[in-house]
Amino acid sequence: MTEIRVRGVAAGAPGAGTIWHYRDEGVMAVGVWTERLDGRGEDAEPLFAHRVPAAEGIVGVFDGLGGSGAGAACELRDGTRRSGAWVGARLVRSGVLSWFLDAAARTTSTDGTALSDGTALADGEAREAAAAGAKPTEALRTRLVEVLADVPAPPRSKIVSRMRRWLPTTMAAAHYRLGGEQAECRVLWAGDSRAYALSRGGGLQALTRDHTDETDSLQQLVQDPPMTNVICADQEFTIAEHVLLLPLPCVLVCATDGFFGYVETPAHFECHLLSTLRAAADEREWAERLARQVSGYTGDDASLSLAALGYAGFAELRESFAARSQEMEARYPLVRAAEDGVDREWRARTWEDYRPGYERLMPATAEPG
Repeated sequence: MTEIRVRGVAAGAPGAGTIWHYRDEGVMAVGVWTERLDGRGEDAEPLFAHRVPAAEGIVGVFDGLGGSGAGAACELRDGTRRSGAWVGARLVRSGVLSWFLDAAARTTSTDGTALSDGTALADGEAREAAAAGAKPTEALRTRLVEVLADVPAPPRSKIVSRMRRWLPTTMAAAHYRLGGEQAECRVLWAGDSRAYALSRGGGLQALTRDHTDETDSLQQLVQDPPMTNVICADQEFTIAEHVLLLPLPCVLVCATDGFFGYVETPAHFECHLLSTLRAAADEREWAERLARQVSGYTGDDASLSLAALGYAGFAELRESFAARSQEMEARYPLVRAAEDGVDREWRARTWEDYRPGYERLMPATAEPG
């Protein structure tokens, strides 16, 4: 039996949430998790796992939907009561990780595979995917249906609205494989959590498209429209997929709306990423600065997982974005106009200027399902 050894990701508490950081040859990773209310955060911890010999990994985030999932609660083994949204986000995270581990177990032929996650297991302990041999999205969806089914739903009378869902959560994940001078990326998502590519030439470019009727990213910031597709236990859902090749080096970013949903325009999420990177000495400090930054502007739980791929070290990563950071600061200063009318015009102009690059890698508009 081949053992899959699991390499731990260093963690720390910067005083504004929890952070994780990781470094290996050609790969650096940062995770940030903050709660709006202490002990009540419904985002799951961000996901990062990396197979060292195979040079492949996954980053992901999961936002439990406290609105549609707040009506019914679960009691954990220690007696703690948690919302269905809290449980759903964590179950889906575990399902995505087990799906990734099963794929690793099926393709590993030698000992020594390492994963940068928190618990060790052998491949014999990982369940075979019910849809083995199926398309990745079908296998993943099957796995998520299985893990969500482990928690029985409450009596229907306790779900007080048709809008209530059992164990609802969003997901955004990016599975990558490194090869030569490029990374093959399979982006998987449901709901309004997002995945991005960040490069010095292209800046921050969205790799997902929110599952909402409103398709304009600026209007999504302003309106916070309802989602048309989320992962849950009691309704059908779809896992969307976007496959593409990205030149190395680049950074893959997954984030919940606590990070990008409370900025002035989509450009300003990139501003936050780059300003904190420019001021940091290493990946740990970058994570700490991101945690403090998002805690200062968000009105929600916030989680982020990113992987910097193909860089020799943090100094090279920081230097590669120095010019882009200065350009973003000059073009899109983090200053809000005082008057609402001026603010709307400024937002529209900023978005019109930033939008072409931001949307260049987005998948085509399509209804889920």
